[in-house]
Amino acid sequence: MALLPALLAGCAALAGGERYRGDYTFGHEVNSFCPEINSECYWLGPNSNQAAREQLKKIYRDKTPGLYKPVCVVVEGVIDREAARDGFAADYDGLIEIVTVIGDCDSGVLIVPGDLNHRRWVLAERDGVPVDTAEPPTVLDFGERLFVEGRDGCQRFSGFTRLSGSEIVFSEVEFDRSGCSAGDLATTLFRDRSAWRARLVGDALVLSDGVAHLAFTPDDWR
Repeated sequence: MALLPALLAGCAALAGGERYRGDYTFGHEVNSFCPEINSECYWLGPNSNQAAREQLKKIYRDKTPGLYKPVCVVVEGVIDREAARDGFAADYDGLIEIVTVIGDCDSGVLIVPGDLNHRRWVLAERDGVPVDTAEPPTVLDFGERLFVEGRDGCQRFSGFTRLSGSEIVFSEVEFDRSGCSAGDLATTLFRDRSAWRARLVGDALVLSDGVAHLAFTPDDWR
């Protein structure tokens, strides 16, 4: 990025980017995005997709009565902290090249990596039935780059996660035991089906395949 920042940022934007939820602010002297994952804010870079720019402006007009008031949106983009910046952009932590605007946060329920990274989720309901709290907790523990570890009543497991549209996809999952029953969470999640529709409902992470429904609550301090 240090040698050819503008060119590399443009190529990265064309190739796609990370998914972020955060605040978009627009006005005569501001055109910025502040993702939830950190305390930084970025100026919209010159390589941002023009259609995405227009969609952001439309959401902004629809969701706010005036300028300079942030609106929560979900976007895909590439953050560039190294590119030279001048004018109003110089006051920000970097540039973000917006590739796609997924929607505003009120209508969009898509999971973003920041919702999962470095967070632990405990199974609270299965098919609408509360989980017995007397049993050892069933957990999904997400690390850096969505590496996931967890346990159910039968075994421990670990593997990789990626987000694809509205789905969360598990892959390369390894288990410390075999022969667990069909009722165990690991069997349901990874052996019967690896892709689940994922959404946030309040504070809950809900996974569904149209038949099974799993609701997890955050438990970052257990």
